[in-house]
Amino acid sequence: MDLLRKKHARSQQKDGEPSEGELRSKDEHRSQGVHTPVPVRPARPPENASTDADNSLRRLLFANLTSPRIWRHRTVDLGYLDNAPRTDKQQPNAPPSLFVNSDHVSQWQSATARAAKAVVTVRVCQAAPFDTTRAITTEATGFVVDKERGIILTNRHVACAGPFVGEAVLRNREEISVHAIYRDPVHDFGFLKYSPKDVKYCDIQELRLAPENIQVGTDIRIIGNDSGEELSIMSGQVSRVDRNAPEYGPMTYNDFNTFYLQAAAGSSGGSSGSPVIDIHGNAIGLQAAGRVRSGIVVFLPLDRVKRALELIQEEKPVTRGDMQVQFLYKPFDHARNIGLSQETEARFRAHNSSETGVLVAETVLPEGPGDLAGMIAGDVLVTVNNRIVTGFVELDDVLDRSIGQEVELVVERDGEDIELVVCVEDIHAITPHQYLEMGGAVLHDLSYQLARYYCVPVQGVYVERLWGMLPLDDAGEGVIIESVDDKPTHSLAEFIETVRNIPDRARYSVVYYSLNDINEVHVHIVENERHWTDMNLYTRNDNTGVWDRETIDLPDSTCKLEPQTTLFSTSDNPVTQRIIPSLVQVHFYIPWLVKGFPVNRRTGTGLVVDSKRGLVVVSRSIVPFELGDLSLTVAESVTIPANVVYLHPTLNFTVVQYDPLLLGDTPVVSAQISTKRVAECDPLILHAYNSGRGLASVSTTATAVEPMSIPKHSPPRFRSINADWFKLDTRVAQKYNTGFLTDADGPIVRGMWVSYVDDEDEEETNNEYFYGLDACSLHCVLEPLLESGQAPRIRILGVELTTISLIEARHLGLDQTWVSRIRDKSQRQRQMLMISRVNCQSKCSGVLKSLDVLLCVNGDIVTQFSEIDPLVHGSDTLTLTVLQGKKVRDVTVQTDEDSGMDTQRLVHWAGAIVHEPHMAVSQQCRSLPSKTYVSYNTYGSPAYTAGMAPTSFITHVGDVETPDVDAFVTAVRKLNKADGEHVYVRLVGMDMIPEVVSVKLNSHYWPTALLVRDKSEPNGWKRISYS
Repeated sequence: MDLLRKKHARSQQKDGEPSEGELRSKDEHRSQGVHTPVPVRPARPPENASTDADNSLRRLLFANLTSPRIWRHRTVDLGYLDNAPRTDKQQPNAPPSLFVNSDHVSQWQSATARAAKAVVTVRVCQAAPFDTTRAITTEATGFVVDKERGIILTNRHVACAGPFVGEAVLRNREEISVHAIYRDPVHDFGFLKYSPKDVKYCDIQELRLAPENIQVGTDIRIIGNDSGEELSIMSGQVSRVDRNAPEYGPMTYNDFNTFYLQAAAGSSGGSSGSPVIDIHGNAIGLQAAGRVRSGIVVFLPLDRVKRALELIQEEKPVTRGDMQVQFLYKPFDHARNIGLSQETEARFRAHNSSETGVLVAETVLPEGPGDLAGMIAGDVLVTVNNRIVTGFVELDDVLDRSIGQEVELVVERDGEDIELVVCVEDIHAITPHQYLEMGGAVLHDLSYQLARYYCVPVQGVYVERLWGMLPLDDAGEGVIIESVDDKPTHSLAEFIETVRNIPDRARYSVVYYSLNDINEVHVHIVENERHWTDMNLYTRNDNTGVWDRETIDLPDSTCKLEPQTTLFSTSDNPVTQRIIPSLVQVHFYIPWLVKGFPVNRRTGTGLVVDSKRGLVVVSRSIVPFELGDLSLTVAESVTIPANVVYLHPTLNFTVVQYDPLLLGDTPVVSAQISTKRVAECDPLILHAYNSGRGLASVSTTATAVEPMSIPKHSPPRFRSINADWFKLDTRVAQKYNTGFLTDADGPIVRGMWVSYVDDEDEEETNNEYFYGLDACSLHCVLEPLLESGQAPRIRILGVELTTISLIEARHLGLDQTWVSRIRDKSQRQRQMLMISRVNCQSKCSGVLKSLDVLLCVNGDIVTQFSEIDPLVHGSDTLTLTVLQGKKVRDVTVQTDEDSGMDTQRLVHWAGAIVHEPHMAVSQQCRSLPSKTYVSYNTYGSPAYTAGMAPTSFITHVGDVETPDVDAFVTAVRKLNKADGEHVYVRLVGMDMIPEVVSVKLNSHYWPTALLVRDKSEPNGWKRISYS
């Protein structure tokens, strides 16, 4: 299996356990999201294969499972219990029956068997990042609490703060659609709903919520989808009922203002949403998190859950009141250290002799009701409306019934009672229920969740996904936008109203800061983007479970550019002064990461080669393909748009073009390109724009000139092949990702300094390595381009070459006569060229083979890469002399015409981007299963969930063959299926291993669209929407 599909397969598995002592949510996953496939059931014996020994084994298994003192932390598949394998012998490790209380075991057996019928596996996908949760696909647990209405209880982070798409899998493997109807704004619980009519075969039971049954020492069982198991049961014992809520860290969901229950149990891996039951089969807690290895698990008590369920059953709104204050439960000894008086402690103990602590204000949000009333951190809560309050349930009970009303508080501060009057606020009003997708970014109002963690006012526009037109990640995570185009943006509504009136491609300022450092304010100039994507506003609708989409109506206007004249900077170095008018900065924005390219923004240095036509040469590491927004900055003061003219198929350079009229009388000068090749020890000057956008000139010397060798990548992307590169003697050059090298005594350009973006390392960082490309390699494209003004259609030989030594050629069968001829031809570099790969779509693929040694082209001996291009570029056919299978033979091959643009169409379907295989793919494949190639998929999308990994080829959609993109578009458009239905897709990977995946359609969040290359469009592409 190729590397990327292996990575995708790994991402489909559940994450490993966190480090010891780390407390975390059990289905917390990486930022990119994961999906856990449902495990296959083990093979079962025939139904009639049941004996008394089987029944005895069942009793033993339940005894092992349910005993609170013996064999704790056992995991048992209930399906296995129903169909236990035949055996006539007692299990070797079974505990002696004399230690088992048969009545106790029988009671637990009955309770767990009944409760298991209420437990479901929840397959959940959050369609977009929202309120600290990334777009993910995962599995968790839920349980039925009202089978007549079809209500399932699970965790908040399972029901999703953002758009939920999912289904529930019942114990008999029946699958039913579910949608979210409620998720608490603070506490970690939510409700899903299904239609009871959809359940055809399973005998579903419901669990009664009994929060009043919990106490220290209670024996419990946790039933759920644990560590990817189909169904498992863990035992434990409650050790605490007054634990503060676990903290999972910054930039993620954290519960607060509630007690949590704590127990010793073996829960791990995927138990979020599992019921915690007592011996009577009642639900007394909701699984939330665990401390790995130590076996400590924490559960949410069900007091407020039960209230919310009752309100939903009565079709009433679930009211939630708050005063924007986080309280922590502190024991009396700690409270005394911060000023709790003996008199007040005595009052608390008199009220409840078993009480051990009080509620202390930990965080008071600025400008919130508590802050406005005068509360500060460290205040000890004494009474609410003249009622002594020492627990969260009593506090919530008052606040939830007092929204919009004033409550009277008494707090103790430094031993003195202070009376406060607080106006209770509706938490739902400060919980975001909308998000905006715009130019690849996702934004919504700052949530109470984040505001509480960072103790900031609950206002501002939070950038949930820093991507696309909002590259504000220099500030780190947690970006809050303060203003747009000098207009304050206190809310998402204000942001939309400001941005919607800004023309497409117009540039404006965005002022922002990070929650991680509120003291530092940043500003960034962004370019408005509405030509690749729509501006969509999604609003939560709990009645349907679908977030309603509204496409913002935008003015049909594009920023109009007027000619601008500017002047270039000056330099004391005469060589630098002469090259400055020929250098520009090149900026490229990529709306979607296609063709294997790993980053979406690149900036580098370009060289003007024709100022009259506006032609500029730049590295393909900056402009890798034609899909994107391209602009140039001239003289560090004027920015203008540009278009891609030509992409060289094998060398690391691109030619782009701007409109010279937009620069007015700016004195741009065409650079002179050398015809002399760079040699070792040549003195050179590197000219490049640095990260501070200033132009730098560095004196250097060319060192080794050697054959280029860039390894292949997964997914395949452009690599420079069949060329020599040279290196420089200074490490300072590696500060610049691109630049141009001139003679030390003149402005003649001798080479390009280019970079290559490598695969991610273990720290998920894309490294770059650097090399020099001889300027002589540019002439094959520039000469015809400068003569006619049209992009050339050069010829290439569809092979990748590498070098071997003469001794290696001898061992491959080359005779002495040829060795002597090669030796006489190459006095300095005695090397030969061997074919390492043949492009499977090339016309020469049926003639040439990997490991053929190339001796002559049209009768001329070739040993250097530079000798091949002049012979190939203008020839339709070539006569090659090759060493093939220890025999020298002449073969005639056809060359391939290259237009510089290998992608004409892209399809968006089910969250995947599909297009014809680009050259890098055909270079790395021996054959193409189809010409419908999966280039990218979106986290949380149906394609991602199904496993349509990049580097896959789609051969069929349903029963319809899809040999090319046209056939694929026709097939998906003719699908007679509604959202929520499945279609199977046949795939073949680059390793030629076939597979079938099932894609659950959802055009609401992932519509189908076709992008077609069209020069008449402003961005060079026409978008056609199909749904």
